[in-house]
This record gives sequence, structure tokens and C-alpha cells, in this order.
Amino acid sequence: MKLQSLPVSATLSVVVGIAQTWFLLFCWAYIAAYSPLLRWLVDLGLQGGSLRAVLFPLDFLTSVVLSFPAAFALLRLRPSKLWLYLLLAIGPGFVWSNRELIGDPLFAQFAGSFALGWLPQLFALPVAAWILRFLLKPGAPNNSFQGTPNRFAAGRP
Repeated sequence: MKLQSLPVSATLSVVVGIAQTWFLLFCWAYIAAYSPLLRWLVDLGLQGGSLRAVLFPLDFLTSVVLSFPAAFALLRLRPSKLWLYLLLAIGPGFVWSNRELIGDPLFAQFAGSFALGWLPQLFALPVAAWILRFLLKPGAPNNSFQGTPNRFAAGRP
């Protein structure tokens, strides 16, 4: 489906982004409530910075995997400027989830702790889209079923 209309494609990417934000919120609430991973890591003796160093890549990878459906939907729009549609998909969810921080005078004191939370929020969908674009890109055409000239048809043995 090649949508040439920028307003339609932009609206669809915003809708996909909002749906993805809600999907991630529900998935992460379920993961936080029922995943035994944190208890296992704490039982292994990980604490503080080492625990965060192990959890961050796992959380980012989980967010990327959970973002595959939204990335696939955005790639089905076949945008010529994927970065624009990714920005439109990520922007509303990011602003909505951080709306409390805008204008907060204490935000500067805690900005560093929020930055690690923003990385998966901002980059999970683009990484998922990049991976899917790489995996789904059309390769060379399959010419194996096209007839090849028969060397015997020209009368040469």
C-alpha cells in the first residue's frame, strides 16, 4: 500500500505511535508485575550499578522486540522519508509521558536519571524499524524460473 498523501500517512503514523505507546505501557506493567528476572538477578548478587548495567540492555532489547508490530505498520506505509514518520510516531507518546516534567523547577536535578529511561522510549521504534527494513528489503530478483536460452535450439550440438 503506497500512500502518496502526506496528511493521511502522517495521521496513520501518529495513530500507530499512540497505539504503540499504550501497548508498551500495558506490556511493561505486566512484565514488571510477573517477570521473575529481577528477583533472579538480585538473588545472583547484583545490586546498584551492576544491576542497572544488566537490566538496561535487556529492557532496551525487550522494547525493540515489542516495537516490531508498530515498526512493521510504519514500513507498510512505504514512506520515502521514514525518519519523518518515526518522529511523528514517537513524538506524541514521548510528550504525553513526560508532560509532568515540562516546566518543573526540580527537573534539572533529576535529568540524568530520566535520560536512561528516555533512550528506549525514543530509540526502540527506530531500531525496530531499521532491523525490519534490513530484514524485509527486497533482494535481487529471482530469475531461476525464467527460461534460459537452450544452446541446442540454435542448431549447435
